[in-house]
Amino acid sequence: MIDNIPRTVLGRTGIEITRLGVGGAYCETADGYRQALDCGVNYLDTARAYRDGEDEKVVGEALQNRREQIILATKTGQRSGDGARRELETSLRLLRTDYIDIYQLHHLNTAEEREKAFALDGALSEVQKAKEEGLIRFIGVTGHDWKQVGIAISTGAFDTVLCWYNCAMKEPEQDIFPQAKELNVGVVIMNAGRNDRLFSDSDVPAKAQFYRYVLSHPAVHLTVMGLRDVEIFRQVAAGLSVSDCLSEADKLQLEAYGAEMRQQGKLG
Repeated sequence: MIDNIPRTVLGRTGIEITRLGVGGAYCETADGYRQALDCGVNYLDTARAYRDGEDEKVVGEALQNRREQIILATKTGQRSGDGARRELETSLRLLRTDYIDIYQLHHLNTAEEREKAFALDGALSEVQKAKEEGLIRFIGVTGHDWKQVGIAISTGAFDTVLCWYNCAMKEPEQDIFPQAKELNVGVVIMNAGRNDRLFSDSDVPAKAQFYRYVLSHPAVHLTVMGLRDVEIFRQVAAGLSVSDCLSEADKLQLEAYGAEMRQQGKLG
């Protein structure tokens, strides 16, 4: 157990979270998730679509006897109300829980998808009903198109946002963070290491530095790390327990490194 991972409050949700969380989709065993949670983090993010539903099943197993200690987030890719309700009910069953802390509209990447989700019979309306019923606590949005996600946040409908951000991909600083700050939306970052592609074989910069970089931005509350390797997750957790901040010199060094990697086309 790493006891001193920094914590903060996730925007207007009021939830206290560790600044590092577990990202779903990559770990195939409950034991792997347990080992990551044993590092002292309290946030876990999965989705109905990950590994055709197997991810939620494994997460549900991992959370037995510790559900109340964890802030649990999952997602629906459905745009209709009926579809979102079906997926929510499936998620609750597989996750072995009677509520989801943060239920997110997944990959809201185009205006057309947003309009479908926001329609009278769309996913958002149904998710809001589920919130009133106590099946979920807060509503989030995720996506890979920064401008479209920023527009979604500006509607005021979402309590949290999950988006890409790292030392090479700084678009959220213009397209997402200002809107999130104005509405006190909780900001969760994925891809701090760009699916490990930013990591170097020499470990220079050190892996934890990429996570410190995103956490150093004042708009960011939390970053999640996918469990491709539990030992690397432990290393990053241990590093952040020492410090979750960067010096200005380290920040500039990482940005130069990230810009070079992006220019070389190494980040996909």
